[in-house]
Amino acid sequence: MRYRLCPRCGRAVPTTSGERYCANDGARLLDACPNCGASITSPYARYCVRCGADLTPPP
Repeated sequence: MRYRLCPRCGRAVPTTSGERYCANDGARLLDACPNCGASITSPYARYCVRCGADLTPPP
């Protein structure tokens, strides 16, 4: 399963939900790692499994 992840608060939703923006803070959800483009395959991901980039950097 693939997920979308909020870069601000870390909230994750399945891509099948259709959500594009975080219900908590309005940030656009990440479909993939912004550094290398790898899919987000865990709702608990905080770092990219391919390149190690931080998916939820501090504001």
